[in-house]
Amino acid sequence: LDMMYLDEEALAWAKSTEETEDEAEKIIHKDSNGNILADGDSVVLIKDLDVKGANFTAKRGTAVHRISLVWDNAEQIEGRVEGQHIVILTQYVKKTK
Repeated sequence: LDMMYLDEEALAWAKSTEETEDEAEKIIHKDSNGNILADGDSVVLIKDLDVKGANFTAKRGTAVHRISLVWDNAEQIEGRVEGQHIVILTQYVKKTK
């Protein structure tokens, strides 16, 4: 980064994505039981969730495979339910083994 010219916003973004971040500054996603979630994990919904804009309810017990973590918000993950790509709050899921 020291060898490149970047405007202030781009430089701040580039520094925030460095792998040399302190462990205290990293965002850690945890499920409702406190288990740490990672990209590609599978989770199960623990509550019926109304999906806004898709006109269906994601039922409790629905498995969501290959989740993606929202990089800037520890309380959100992304996954596919009934063919729809949705954002799910981590407080409504539990990690499957």
